[in-house]
Amino acid sequence: MKEISTLLKPVVREFKNEFADTHVEIYNLTYDCQTLKISLVDDIGDEIAVMFEKVLGFRVLDEGNLLEFWDVELRAPGWIWRVQSGGWFDLEKLRQGFLAKHYGRHDNVEYLVCGINECVSVLTDSEPIIYKIDDSD
Repeated sequence: MKEISTLLKPVVREFKNEFADTHVEIYNLTYDCQTLKISLVDDIGDEIAVMFEKVLGFRVLDEGNLLEFWDVELRAPGWIWRVQSGGWFDLEKLRQGFLAKHYGRHDNVEYLVCGINECVSVLTDSEPIIYKIDDSD
């Protein structure tokens, strides 16, 4: 089992997408027990959606409650990161009651969607789908 001190140093990498070179704010989340949709607005007013399927769990926190991610040496480019280690998933695995650690599956991953104010951690076994929201969505 990992030591808690190791968990305080997350390792992240950018999840590249066509909207990566902008700042985003999270303004809505919807979850229907299968799909999590995070709606964002970028710094020029375009609306973007990030969808996750096969969600194990998610949490929303103010960026001020995730200070370990803002270390200059740690930060990855963009606003959506794949958390390789040291994130919420590793913290949950420390709990005896977190049954997902016993599934025998190693395909669960964590993503962090970094808004200007709120951030969303997502545990899933699928990559996010990112697209621009038009009036028909």
